[in-house]
Amino acid sequence: MEAFYRKVYLHSWQVIRNNWYLLFFGLFVSALGLTGDFKALSNLQGQDIVSSTLTDWINIFQTFATSQITWDKMPTLLLLIGSFLLLAVILVMAISSQGALIDAANQSHKKTNSKYLLINHLQVGVENFWSLFGLNVLNKLISFVFVVGVISPIIYLLSLTQSASMMNFIISVVVFFIILPIAVIISFVTRYGASYVIIKKQNITQAFFNAWTLFKVNWIVSLENALLLLVTTVVYTIALISILTFIATPFLIIGYLVAQVSILAFWLLIFIGTFLAIAIFISAVSLFGAYYTIVWTELFLHLTDRKKRHSKIHRLAAKHLPALTK
Repeated sequence: MEAFYRKVYLHSWQVIRNNWYLLFFGLFVSALGLTGDFKALSNLQGQDIVSSTLTDWINIFQTFATSQITWDKMPTLLLLIGSFLLLAVILVMAISSQGALIDAANQSHKKTNSKYLLINHLQVGVENFWSLFGLNVLNKLISFVFVVGVISPIIYLLSLTQSASMMNFIISVVVFFIILPIAVIISFVTRYGASYVIIKKQNITQAFFNAWTLFKVNWIVSLENALLLLVTTVVYTIALISILTFIATPFLIIGYLVAQVSILAFWLLIFIGTFLAIAIFISAVSLFGAYYTIVWTELFLHLTDRKKRHSKIHRLAAKHLPALTK
């Protein structure tokens, strides 16, 4: 049984190394929430670009519906229109970039001689925008309906009890054993569904149900990959913070010394250091955004290539406890 995680992660890096322009897509796709698979572990109400944009749009429409349009309110209304358009552009680019990265990973996996450019991948993402957007909205709707229709009544009934400690305990159990698994599963299905839309050219319904089937068959592999990516995210974040600190410290020290001689030189150094730190931060976020999406696409391609794939747990059991895997 071949360990394929190494192949998935190394090939994902090779895709980016051979196509650095993919970092452009990585910057936008980061807005979708890269670690959404496990965001419930830390914050069940954490939002990504889809959730926040939909909420902002509802607030903007509500403002237009309840406000009387007069000349003195025109600047505010124009600002709202501008905000609406800006959010729309960011949302379109974020969703389209997700499709573009999936297409880039797929083309690299095919090992064709065709030369694909940034515009080619972006075109694929834009063409499939509504399908990808629909999957992301479906993700939010299922979570919302489940919480409102199932969890909220349970919490309300529990709130009628006199024991606060018992209520808190039961709510914690419900959150950990019901809400968290549901949120994680929906996130996995959405990721696989996006690959079905771009790679297999399926509609939203087909993609969603096929993604659910793929997850059911490979749930351990999916969970292992998510955990591995979560560890990678933590290590990458610590390394990025360390690099930024290492870069910023000399500028601060030299800036303090130079400030005794020239205030202009001090602010010049601070500007250069800040610009360098921001450039490194944006590049790092773009790199990881592209890498994270491509890793999931590579995993999807491996799971759907009709070769039997085994999880790391299964491979370890086969090696040390072969009787359990027969």
